[in-house]
Amino acid sequence: MTQSNLETILTVAERRALVSVIRSHPNMTLDELRGCFGGRYGQTLRTITVRELLEAHAELAFPSDGGPPIDAAALAEARSLTGDAFDQRVLIAVRSAGGRPVSASYLRARVGGPRWKLQGSLRRLVDAGDVARNGVTSSTRYRPTETLRD
Repeated sequence: MTQSNLETILTVAERRALVSVIRSHPNMTLDELRGCFGGRYGQTLRTITVRELLEAHAELAFPSDGGPPIDAAALAEARSLTGDAFDQRVLIAVRSAGGRPVSASYLRARVGGPRWKLQGSLRRLVDAGDVARNGVTSSTRYRPTETLRD
């Protein structure tokens, strides 16, 4: 496990823990919650959505492929993304693997959307030099290039 992968896992775990704490206090008002925004977890609290609070699962699930946890809210949001915005989401997922080559199914589990949409995005990222592609058909793997662009 790489440092980057560990940090991603811990960030997602922190977010899920905060959602769990908020859900365990159903009588808390939004004003009381807003009072927590200045604390240590304020930056993360500001980004939690109502959907996350409603759809949160009690346990932290780690995918069997060894990658970082899957963010259900990000999957839902990615459905409406197109073009460059979707490409950026794919690039983030490729980079979150910590340089380890990943399959299209790995990316699809973390980005969402139909297969054709992911394939188009990967093709654009490869053409732009942001992602390297190795292999053919089911053995195809993607990894960030050495000269990453932000």
